[in-house]
Amino acid sequence: MILISNESRVIIKRLLKLLKPYIKKISVVFICILTSTGISMLYPLLSKQVMDNGLLVKDFSIVVKVSLITLAIALLEQTIGLLETKYYSYVNSIFQYSLTKMAFKHLQKLKIQYFNNTNFSETMSNIGMDVGNISRICDKGTFIILSQVFRIIGGMIGLLIIDWKLTFIVLLVVPVRYFTVKKFAKKRESMFNDFMEYSRDYASWFGDIISGIKEVKLWGLDRIKTGEFIKKQRNIVKINIKIAFMDKFNECSESIVFQGINCVLSIFGAYMVFKNELTIGGLFAFLTYSVYVIGPISAILNIGYNFSNVVPSAKRFFDFLDMKTEVDDSKKKILRLDENEVEGNIKFENVSFSYNDDEKILNNINLKINSGEKVAIIGANGSGKSTLINLLLRFYKPHEGKILIDGIDIDDIRLRDYRGLISVVSQDLYLFNTTIEKNISIGTKSDEATITKAAVKSGAYDFIKEMPLKYKSEVGRNGSNLSGGQRQKIAMARAFARKSKILILDEATANYDMESEAYVNQLLATDFKDSTVLVISHKPDILSKVDKIWMVEYGNIKEYRNLSDLEHNCRELKVSGLKE
Repeated sequence: MILISNESRVIIKRLLKLLKPYIKKISVVFICILTSTGISMLYPLLSKQVMDNGLLVKDFSIVVKVSLITLAIALLEQTIGLLETKYYSYVNSIFQYSLTKMAFKHLQKLKIQYFNNTNFSETMSNIGMDVGNISRICDKGTFIILSQVFRIIGGMIGLLIIDWKLTFIVLLVVPVRYFTVKKFAKKRESMFNDFMEYSRDYASWFGDIISGIKEVKLWGLDRIKTGEFIKKQRNIVKINIKIAFMDKFNECSESIVFQGINCVLSIFGAYMVFKNELTIGGLFAFLTYSVYVIGPISAILNIGYNFSNVVPSAKRFFDFLDMKTEVDDSKKKILRLDENEVEGNIKFENVSFSYNDDEKILNNINLKINSGEKVAIIGANGSGKSTLINLLLRFYKPHEGKILIDGIDIDDIRLRDYRGLISVVSQDLYLFNTTIEKNISIGTKSDEATITKAAVKSGAYDFIKEMPLKYKSEVGRNGSNLSGGQRQKIAMARAFARKSKILILDEATANYDMESEAYVNQLLATDFKDSTVLVISHKPDILSKVDKIWMVEYGNIKEYRNLSDLEHNCRELKVSGLKE
């Protein structure tokens, strides 16, 4: 349409490509709509017959005959309408589902930076709003609008048959509506962009409040946050009112144009009736056909206006889908690994990394861990311990250098296979809102015996056996039904159930009692004797059991053979936060 910009055309073309799988069902919808349109064109002619050949000449048989024909046609039209509804509702629902699925699959592949900068509420709000708006391109209204060209053709034929002079008056609606719709559509799209931005900002703020609700309560921030809520909602309310008024202005202009055209048609039509140039039935038929033409013309011209919220949502949605993912699809050669063939040798070669250009968190790191070795990583807060682990997990990529597993660059390994080699137990863990059983067997196909064995080794079995539903017990959102220690034991059980080639423990026993912690530490030397283990911890009991210790300090890493070597060479152990 001439009302749609070049950018909008590109976006709509991209959307239409997504509709290709449903082209057959869409074709059925169009056929139904066109058939219904053709049938509806008969009503004015039938009314004309009733008026001119029935009522005016008092022929009752004609009235009955034409009325029965009209009823039969109406039944046929409604039957076709049911078929039409069946198919368009399917297309619309499945299209929404496919968009949501597309967004969800892409969301899981996005780089970790996205989740660091965007909370769940903002993500849900954006995807929900965009999918809802985009799906309008395949709702019944859009199908009907696109089929209006056939209604216009049919209506124009009817108008020309009755009187060509009055037809010219009807066509005056085109230039008038074109310029009014063009003006309103541009303003509405600008308003909707503002609405999207206000909504995104509010969703981000709301998610932040929910995440920090404890702080809101503890620090008495409820009044302050209510004030912020009112301010942000006020912006949304104001823009909603503006959009509503713009919709009403467009509707009013359409109504005024319609009434103006009808007024002129009625005056000229009545004049022609008085001059015996047109019958009364012909005038009523003409007025009916004019509605068939004026309405569709306005509807088609309104496409740009109606899509003024579709295009901004589609642009944001496609920008989201175009975000880079963790997997570099441009690589020509991606290796697939068999976990049973991996030894677990890890090597950092000249690895450097920084979150910004000002300061390197890690600077030219060269380290090696042999298969089966146990390494402890210590250092002050913010020294780069977690960064080192995140690089190994491929949440981030080194700015310089590379990381190797058994001599293979980890970036050359299929990401799913690579992460399948690693189990991570963190103090900052997450339990899914499902059963204990499913939380332990996550990412594996562990049977009941394996799950039970893992629970026993992690110390989780002691409290699980006391629960009414045992392993079928629901843990709640992020383990809200469990204590901190119980949650951590479930997370540890995951590692025992999976028995990966590489195990990473990030303060994994922080919430354990001393007896349980000593028991688990002993198991690391037995159950994971063939696994490569990296432990972030400052506890001497753990440090005494590892093969070597890495101290991360000022972007560099110093390696110590054992705890005695560390204590001998590092007098100021406060730097590392070492504690009993």
